Amino acid sequence: MVDAGGGRDTDAIFRAMAEEGLDERQLRVLLLTHCHADHAAGAAAIRERTGCAVAISEKSAHLLENGTEIDVRLDLAKAMRIHPPDLVWANCPVDIRLSDGQLLDILGITVEVYDVAGHSEDSCCFVMVVDGRKCLFAGDVIQYGGVIGLLNYPGSTLEGYRRDLPKLRGLGIEALLPAHSLFTLRNGQHHIDSAIERLKSHIVPPTVGQKVFF
Repeated sequence: MVDAGGGRDTDAIFRAMAEEGLDERQLRVLLLTHCHADHAAGAAAIRERTGCAVAISEKSAHLLENGTEIDVRLDLAKAMRIHPPDLVWANCPVDIRLSDGQLLDILGITVEVYDVAGHSEDSCCFVMVVDGRKCLFAGDVIQYGGVIGLLNYPGSTLEGYRRDLPKLRGLGIEALLPAHSLFTLRNGQHHIDSAIERLKSHIVPPTVGQKVFF
């Protein structure tokens, strides 16, 4: 599983799995793209229910395990109305600390880890081949249309994007699977490379919240 939600909808996640014929008892690893609450606050409940291993960047593992709502800036996100006021931060043990370039073997699937700061300091993207299709699970780093996840929010920087997004150039990604917005199952690399090219110019790529036509 990639990302855990905010913990307010965990039962709905498991209902959706059941509807797709997936047995929650077979869940082995939960990969977290970053430590923002809407992606990571549900990890504790999922780990407790399934016994799965939880993996997150070594940069933010301490926050998932021991951080407070203030440490993970959930208080600020609530004040900015990014998240609802009843979203609760839940600490969770970390079983796997991820680093850039790491390779994981999960049930016979090789998962490549890419550190791509920009949306957050600890953002990771995961590349794997699923049913013959090369997939990028992008978290909030990059979306359909070359949209980047740059926010007016602590830790979200254009400098991080300039430095790290080029790591994703030329990977031959077919399926671009962001945490928000549209999926695309074909030509995903085109969307990624579009943002990389924009970062080389004086024009910032489109960012979340802007209307994009691609």
